[in-house]
Amino acid sequence: MQTLDLLNDFIPRGQLAHALNLSTRTLMRYEQQPDGLPSLMIGGRKFYRAQSVRDWLAKRETQPNPRRR
Repeated sequence: MQTLDLLNDFIPRGQLAHALNLSTRTLMRYEQQPDGLPSLMIGGRKFYRAQSVRDWLAKRETQPNPRRR
């Protein structure tokens, strides 16, 4: 019988904080922003979908102003 891993695409808060070199408190603050970091609470633990985190980070990417030198 094959085991079904429903949380395969989700990252626990501690692992995401470590991967981004941030504190868990910083992740909590990012969640509270108006266009905050999407998350999921399961059994009192916070998880983040990997693709949602990538999309959220990509929306915050900025380009330098070419007219400023």
